[in-house]
Amino acid sequence: MPLTSLGLRGGGFLFSMEIVFKPEELIGKISQIEKVLLPRASFQALHRAVFRTTREILPDRVKPPGIFKQANRFTLNSFLYDRPSAFSDHLKSRIYIRDDAPKGNAPADYLSPQIVGGNAYRTRFQRRLERKGFLGGAQDAYMMPALKSINRSGLAKGEYTRALWAISAMNDLRGNYDYEARAYKSQGKYVWVPPNLSEQVGAEAHARLVRSLNKGRIPKAGIYKVLKSGLKQRFISLPYIPQNAPKFNFTDIAADSVRNVFSEELIKNLRRI
Repeated sequence: MPLTSLGLRGGGFLFSMEIVFKPEELIGKISQIEKVLLPRASFQALHRAVFRTTREILPDRVKPPGIFKQANRFTLNSFLYDRPSAFSDHLKSRIYIRDDAPKGNAPADYLSPQIVGGNAYRTRFQRRLERKGFLGGAQDAYMMPALKSINRSGLAKGEYTRALWAISAMNDLRGNYDYEARAYKSQGKYVWVPPNLSEQVGAEAHARLVRSLNKGRIPKAGIYKVLKSGLKQRFISLPYIPQNAPKFNFTDIAADSVRNVFSEELIKNLRRI
């Protein structure tokens, strides 16, 4: 079984590559006795290599203070692999990024801009605001957390949902008692301020509401939490979509790790040490 191949796929986006290498190229000449051990030794080595790459190497590289300033447990656990398959003349495995998320955003999707660059990822929160008309105009293309108003761990998971209910961006989900209760609990606790509110014809009532909650002033566009002291910005509205420069070289990191670990494990499995 002279060849070992490793397929790398960046989850749910069109980004893939495959590396193929011969054990001899990594560990040198193989003896006749070692050739007998090679199929099993290679299988075990490749299995160990993809396991360590997804469980140790990739998470260690992305977690703070590595590539990202913040990385939650879901992201760190999103690097997956397929158990190696044995064919007549080679072994094959695959490393990839999880491309599903039952209650949130798929890691393969939100990591894509960090790998290939381009527009910032549009989260479910973004898409919901767009569908309900809170985003999408020339002055409000994107909504992001107001970084100055949150702690280092970011916004709480439930705050996105509470804000959406409070500004009536979830009204189409009414009809269920639980949804009604959640809407009632957050009602009046957040307020949406569109761009140029004071100049909008037909929005006078909303402008008066915002002023009454914020000591007579209309703040910059965004979503605000209603406090006794006034409005505290939780999300800021931007007139553009932020751009990401590639900074997570997923394939190179994974490929280098697999080659190194495979070599180490193969030498060990062939009883050279």
